[in-house]
Amino acid sequence: MTTIDTTTTDPTTTSGAPRGASDRSDLKRNGVIDSDVHPNFVNGIRDLMPYMTETWRTRLGISGADWAKGMAAAQFTLPLDYLYINPAGAYREDAARPGMPPATDPEFVAKQLLDPHRIYRSVLLSGQCLGIGAMPDGMVAATIASAYNEWMCERWLQVDERFRGAIVVAPQDPEAAVAEIDRMADRDGVVAVFPLGQILMGEKHYWPIYEACARHELPIVTHPSGTENVFAKAPQMAGTPTFYLEWHTALGQIHQSNTLSMICHGVFEKFPNLTHVIAEGGFLWALEVMWKLDRDWKGLRNEVPWLTKPPSEYLLGNVRFTTQPFIEPHDPRHLAPLMEMLHADRVLMYSSDYPHWDFDNPDRALQGLSPELRRAIQVDTPRAVYGDRLD
Repeated sequence: MTTIDTTTTDPTTTSGAPRGASDRSDLKRNGVIDSDVHPNFVNGIRDLMPYMTETWRTRLGISGADWAKGMAAAQFTLPLDYLYINPAGAYREDAARPGMPPATDPEFVAKQLLDPHRIYRSVLLSGQCLGIGAMPDGMVAATIASAYNEWMCERWLQVDERFRGAIVVAPQDPEAAVAEIDRMADRDGVVAVFPLGQILMGEKHYWPIYEACARHELPIVTHPSGTENVFAKAPQMAGTPTFYLEWHTALGQIHQSNTLSMICHGVFEKFPNLTHVIAEGGFLWALEVMWKLDRDWKGLRNEVPWLTKPPSEYLLGNVRFTTQPFIEPHDPRHLAPLMEMLHADRVLMYSSDYPHWDFDNPDRALQGLSPELRRAIQVDTPRAVYGDRLD
């Protein structure tokens, strides 16, 4: 974990943003791309009221009295992490503007995160709609997803050109998800799609969503939701943890299962230009997955005859991982061989996870890597994944 510097360090302007054409050109070529920043609501789901019809506001109970927010069956509540609480706090106190929750003011986020670290683009992954797949009603999920996407575009993407966004879709309803992708794909600033639900991601339930993403050249992004094993329709871990320490350490379980599922079901054979970005789900587990999957495939390929090459090649070609929280081995000499075995120059993408407690400062988190590898992780690989949508 590294500390956020709230002062502006870039002297080009008082705000820290580059002012001249040469500065902008240099930032475009060399600026960091952050693949995981969480925008938050000020008033919870009520922030989405302007983007819903009155019928839906009434159905969700969000247009009534303020006291309804804390009452059972009185107002719909977004599925969030209510049971696994970090005793030290899940958010950085210095990421909160006075009188507001962390990461609720895009101008403050730009000044605190983007300006001092010369971040060229920052990909927004919803802070409070990550658990959308846990909702039992697919129509409710689709309505909230559409409202969130409009909110993100208006309140964030239109405020600072450096923000880019992953739209949320309802994985419970592939038809509605495809319609939402088609509706939002050409919006300025949209660079990815977030579809995670309970069903393992190789199942054909998701394939219409993948077809739409591939057609629009949009990667899919998955991220821990905080609802794992708490809600019946949430992604399921291998057993229900008791402590935050257990839950936080085990976040890679679901992503490992989903990666195996997508490869073995032939998702990347069917959609060869589809990229799956795993955010905050760890990445070293991919080493064992590649080794063991390739070994077993040699004797079991008749079970999955649609796979035309070793499974590790699908992972290396179609799966990408964000770095936060980056590994810090006790012996720094161990880092380089791990990165080489992982093909880190191909599969890793920098992420800060702002505004959470374990934020990774782009100036410090990757210091143990060579300049060439740092550039690949912070610039080249995310550029290859998000393409021209970044510019």
